[in-house]
Amino acid sequence: MRRLVPVTVLLLMLATSVTGCATSRVAPSERLAVMDATPRRTLASAIDELVARGFVIRLANAELGRVDAVLATRSGYVLTLVASPATAGTRLAIQGRQGGQPLDPARFDPLLAAIQARLATASPAP
Repeated sequence: MRRLVPVTVLLLMLATSVTGCATSRVAPSERLAVMDATPRRTLASAIDELVARGFVIRLANAELGRVDAVLATRSGYVLTLVASPATAGTRLAIQGRQGGQPLDPARFDPLLAAIQARLATASPAP
């Protein structure tokens, strides 16, 4: 009986530590920007830029204001863009994962700048 107590305690500690690791997830970080365009124009420019960078568009829904894309050359590199109306233009949020791990939001700055440049050079929709 004395031998059973330490073994039981050890097993309980091991089970608790394994379950804690399996359930902990890090929430993905996102980068936000306000674009001077409608949500539809913003998403169209974002899709054009993503395709130019080698992404494959898995979902593009203008009504939801959402685009999901995967990078063709890197397995597990996934981006999600969400556009919603803002007071002055469109609020664009970008988040991403690579191999199941969230990407640093600073990595999206060049993409946001390129989308803004496309919007600046594109003619406004009627």
